Order: sequence, then C-alpha cells, then structure tokens
Amino acid sequence: MLVIAVLLAHAALLAGPAPRLLARARWTSRFPRAALRTWHACAAGLLVSLAAALVLTAHDLWEHGMVWLFNADKHQVHAAYGGAWLAADIAEAALLVLLLGAGTLSAVTLRRSLRLRRDRDRHRLTADAQSAYSPCVASAEYAGSADPAVRVLDHHAPAAFCIPGPRGDSRIVVTSAAVEMLSGDELAATLEHERAHLRLRHHRSILVADILTAALGWTGPLRDYADHVRRLAEMAADDQAVRRHGRRTVAKALLEMSTAPAAGPGAPGLSAMTGPDPAERIRRLIHAPPRPASRLVPALALTATLAVPVLPVAVAMVPAALLADTAHPVSSRH
Repeated sequence: MLVIAVLLAHAALLAGPAPRLLARARWTSRFPRAALRTWHACAAGLLVSLAAALVLTAHDLWEHGMVWLFNADKHQVHAAYGGAWLAADIAEAALLVLLLGAGTLSAVTLRRSLRLRRDRDRHRLTADAQSAYSPCVASAEYAGSADPAVRVLDHHAPAAFCIPGPRGDSRIVVTSAAVEMLSGDELAATLEHERAHLRLRHHRSILVADILTAALGWTGPLRDYADHVRRLAEMAADDQAVRRHGRRTVAKALLEMSTAPAAGPGAPGLSAMTGPDPAERIRRLIHAPPRPASRLVPALALTATLAVPVLPVAVAMVPAALLADTAHPVSSRH
C-alpha cells in the first residue's frame, strides 16, 4: 500500500507542480535542448508511475516476477505488495484499466504515426514534382553528401520548412519569395535551422509529445506539453544555426520571414522556420547574455531526465529487493 501511495504521489507531482514550474522557468529558453529532455522525462515519468501503480494493484503478475528476479519467498512478497488492504476484485479492475490504457495508447500511436507518414510522403512527392533543385541554394555555406535535398518552391510567400524522410530521404523546402527576400547569409542560416531540425530528430520528439499529450492531457498542466516541445525545438534549432552564422544573422532572417504579409506553406509534424512565438525567439537571440552559459543546468537536467522515469520502477522493486534470497530457508536464518 505504501509503495502504491508513493507512486501515485510521484505521478501527482509530475502531473501538476513539475510542469507548471517548468513552464515558468527562465532557464528553459537558455538551454532548450536540456528543457526538451526534461519535459519528456516528466511525461514519461508520469506514464511509468501510473502504469507501475496499476501493475502493483493487479499484483499477481508483478509478484511472480519479483519472486523469480530476487529469489524471494512468495508469501512474504505477497504480504509486501498485496496483503489484506486489497478490496475484492480491485486487482482485476486495475488489470483491466492497465490493458485498456495500453491498448488505447498503442492505437493512438499507430494511427498518428501512419497518418503522419502518409502526409509526409505526399508533401515530399509534391515538393519533388513542383519544386526545383537549386545547387547554389543547397550549398549555401554548407556542403556534404549527408546534406538533405533542398527544393525551391515557386510561391509568393516567404517560407522554409523540412520534410523528414526514411533512410536520409529528407527534404528542405524554401520558397522563391524567401530566396529573393533573404541575403546569402540569412538564407544559409535559415537552411541550417531546418537542417538542425532533421539532425536533432525534432519530428520524433514532437510526435511523442503529441501522442502523450493526447493520452495524458487530462492531467491539466501537461496538456500544454506538446506546445512547449514545439517552442523549445525551434529554439534549439535557432541555437544550432547561431553556431555557424551568429545571432544577428539568425534573428534578422527570422524577423524578415515572420513579418511577411502572408504565411507560406508548411509541412506536417514540424513548423515552418517562423514556427511558434517568433517574437520571443527574436528577443532571445538579440538579448542573449554575454557570458558563456554554465554547464551546470544541462547536467542537472540530464540527471533529472534519467532519474524521473526510472524512479517509479526502482520504488516498486524496493520491497522485493529487501526480501532477496528469502526463498532459501537455510540461508535466510544465517
């Protein structure tokens, strides 16, 4: 009973105060990649905590596993995890909820993944059919065989976006209006921003956030999880472009694109270069702190990322671990 209470308290913390504090924290805009990992850890930790609580309530399968893993006495393990506190049929109800939740999450994952793949395939074919490959644009201060194909789409609105693809079959699409509007350095920074999305696999990060938001959005503050992931993914891509082209160039390119009179085309699963909150991103680029960023915050975020999803499993295993080798009466008496 105590273990389940701890797991539910951990889930409540990750569903309420943790995302609320994370959404208000100032360090997230300075370290967007670390903040992305922390958001994912909170969502994963919440999911694992709820699943672990249900597995422990539907105790039979878990108890058999713990008896086998720790060579523990099954009666003592049952007393630690089950005991008299379990009401009639509560184990069966917990198992049913667990199976329904796992089935729903699997169905949502499969449906969204297939739909997104179809949309991206259609956008990739459209980009190849209606756009022109431009060597001068594709090689703007960047060269390499791993560089995704760049297509220039004849469109009146300035825009740039990427289309992820399997086995390196990705595309970066930039409109003719953007090519005409941006200087050479600004265009190169825009393309590097899109390359960063592909290199950092932000499309996968956003897909995971969309799926878990659909599954866990009822928890309140976590319903904004996917929006924060998109916002931080754009900042992380900005930072990658800054490394090659400088803050002023990236900020100017973003300003030029975001102040255009009409929005350009986009791609499924990722925002166009302007993305969400362009004003916040421009201010962030212009008013960046002059001193070098400390590595302490990313290190702490990485520690939390690793610890938060693992903690529920570790807590759930503690009672069985304390009973290790109790299945051998001789060794347990000495």
